[in-house]
Amino acid sequence: MLSEMVKKYRKEEYDLNCAESIMYAANEEYDLNLSKQTLKTMSGFGGGMATGDVCGVISGAVGVIGIMFTEISGHKSPIVGEITREFIKRFNESLRFIKCIDLKKEYIDIKRCTLMIEKGAEILEAIILERKTIST
Repeated sequence: MLSEMVKKYRKEEYDLNCAESIMYAANEEYDLNLSKQTLKTMSGFGGGMATGDVCGVISGAVGVIGIMFTEISGHKSPIVGEITREFIKRFNESLRFIKCIDLKKEYIDIKRCTLMIEKGAEILEAIILERKTIST
């Protein structure tokens, strides 16, 4: 389960930011076979792209959605936008914010964004399971 796998990548030995944690966990959980080079693309998204803007968990999840549900390109895969909107809606409903700076203010007592990462993984996992059920 993605929600369990993400806990592995939160350990100090990995030292990953929130976006990286989601991508690494999804890579392993869903056998995405992403290269180290591809995984590195998430490095700049932690901390709301280092500005406190959109939470890195959202960025990581959107990256996973793109990898898993894009056929050829974004314009030729309208489902990607639909799934992205659904993820952000559920994340916002669950945690009341999507900006890193707001999330950190609200959940400051949670070590290194663990709550946001685990909730994001749970939401992403649910959406992936729903979509796989629909497509089979």
